[in-house]
Order: sequence, then C-alpha cells, then structure tokens
Amino acid sequence: MVDVRDLKIGAPGPFLPPWERVKKNAQLIDSLGYDSMAFPDHFAGFVPESIWTPDITPLALIQQSPHTYLELSSIMAACAVVTERVDLISAVTEPIRRHPVLLAQSFMTLDHISKGRAILGIGAGEIENIEPYGLSYSGQVGRLREALEIISKIWQSHEPFDYDGKFWKLKDAVMSLRPSRADRPPRMWIAAHGPKMLNIAAEFGDGWIPTLLDPNDYGRRLKRIESARSKLDKKGEFTPALWHWFILDEEEEECRRLMQTPLARAFALLYPAELWSELGYEHPLGNDFYSLRDYIPMRYGREHMLEAIERVPQEILERFYITGDTDSILGILEEYMKQGLEHIILWNVTGMFDLEKTKPSYHIMKEILEYVKS
Repeated sequence: MVDVRDLKIGAPGPFLPPWERVKKNAQLIDSLGYDSMAFPDHFAGFVPESIWTPDITPLALIQQSPHTYLELSSIMAACAVVTERVDLISAVTEPIRRHPVLLAQSFMTLDHISKGRAILGIGAGEIENIEPYGLSYSGQVGRLREALEIISKIWQSHEPFDYDGKFWKLKDAVMSLRPSRADRPPRMWIAAHGPKMLNIAAEFGDGWIPTLLDPNDYGRRLKRIESARSKLDKKGEFTPALWHWFILDEEEEECRRLMQTPLARAFALLYPAELWSELGYEHPLGNDFYSLRDYIPMRYGREHMLEAIERVPQEILERFYITGDTDSILGILEEYMKQGLEHIILWNVTGMFDLEKTKPSYHIMKEILEYVKS
C-alpha cells in the first residue's frame, strides 16, 4: 500500500521579475511547507511570440514576451538566502551553455549558500536554448555523459586533473572548492526519457526528474533505471521525481474548457510525434517531431501555429495535462506512487489559460499540500 502523505511535493521556483515579487513568492512556498522549488534554465520560452497575443493568452496583457527568465544560478542563490528549509532544484540545466567545471563550481557555491539544499537537475538540453545562440546541439547525450564524469571528478577530489574526451579536453584543471559537507556533494538529478539517457541517470544520478509521463510509462522507465543501477551495484540514495503540468478546478467541465484554450493547445504540441502516433494522430509539426531536438518557437509564424493549434485533439490534451479537483489529483498521485514516484513538481498552469481561475486553482494546490503534510 502507498500513502500519498509519504510523497514530497515541489512547486516551480519564481523566475520572473521583479525581485521583490520573487522574494515574496519564494518565502511563501517555503512557509507553506513545500519540499522543493524547481527553477527553469531558459533563454527562450515554449511559446512563439507570434501567438503571444491577448486573444491567445491573457498573460500577454501583463507580460511583454514569453521569453522572460531570470538567470538560473543567480535566482537560486537569492532564493536560498531568503528561505530556510525548501530544496532548490535546477529543472533543468545542461552542459552546453554552461561548462561542466562552471556547473560543478556553481552548484558547490549554491550548496554553501543554501546549507545543502541545492540539487543539480541536469539533462541534455533543448535546442531552442542552444542553436539560436551559436552553439551546437549535436552529440548532446555524449556531451552530457562527459560533463557528468567531469563534475563527479571535481566533487570527489580537489586535486588537479586531466580529461581527454570527445567534447572536452582538460589539462591540469583544478577546482578546489569543496562542498559544504565533506561527506556529501550536492545531489544530482538527471532529466531522462530515452534508453541512453535512462542509463546515464542510473550511472550518475542521485535522482531522476523526467516530465510528461503517465503512471504506467513512468513505472516502466523507472524499472529500467533500477535494473541498470543494480547491474552497476549502485546502492546510494536515489529519488524518483517528476515535473508535470496540472489544470486544477472543482468542475470537470471547467478543466475540459481550460484544456481547449489556444495556449493550452499550443503547449500540447510539445508532446513528441511518436506519442501522437501511438494514439492514432499525426503531429501538426511533423511525423518525427521531437520538441527537445526540433522546436525553436521563434521560427514559427502566427498562421502556421494557429493551424497547428486547431489540430490538437482532446485525447492528446488529456494525456498532456493532469486535471481535476483535490480528491482526483490525490488519487492520480497515488497511481504514480504505486509506480515508484517519491517527489512531484506540481506546476499549476490553470491561471495561464484563464486569469480568473488562478486563485481557486491555488486553493486546490493548498488543499493537496495540506492533505499530504497532514
């Protein structure tokens, strides 16, 4: 039997200016009893500016651009200073924009500032944050593996070292900063979905933080990680986590209405074409579309996007979002826990689709949290 009160619950960390609002929200998340705050590491957002207009989303009335993010390590450090107990997770960064030695140093610094509450969430990256800025996205999985080898080496020793890889070649490199606790470097959670990435999570991770998986798929992939960890004789702490998108309302019909709004449909285009095909649909952006590898939203015009949005079927929306009231969400979380989930990042996107639903949806969030923490 699983008990949902054993589940750890996180919320997205505040990442939009102004700082005073960030500070207030971070302290609120901490005081309410959330276990974590998870911070995105983006230059670009998921929505083309061509459809960032009031007829598509009410957010366009209060936020000039969908591509607005405070810098990851700076805002994590600032939020660490003004909070006391909540963990702070990068969800997630990658070693293309940030050199692995810099990542090792940044998260050891955050480890000191937060007194051990920082978690390096890391993956292979998203092309939208890479290719437009003159960087190469090719070989991203191999690059991640090398980066994790370098970071692990730095966290384990302060001695100079060499590294002869395909992507990085280091000679007499040194990083003598040590973690705040000599017996425990910062935790490392890997964002992984495909087989190679799941094996990397097993080899290097203290945890796993995928997104947009249903309970059965989550369980299958976690079993693969656990099998690989067993073969590698990995016995340390490991946290199966998940970042998911939630639409929250007391009425099922309202959840359905919110799912059908244009912005909700636009986000559902992030679902890979392979999964669309499994449900019997063609992805509007291509039969082999995979958002991490292919999606650069700045290059999609308004007409193209509006046509794609219209082609998003209800079944895809129901797979993409977790929806419901307090009781139904608690039941769904129990299903994930049966598959091994221990830590959920609950991203409440309800207000993005209808501003008037913001307050009641956060009331449901509060009820969920209070029940889990009871």
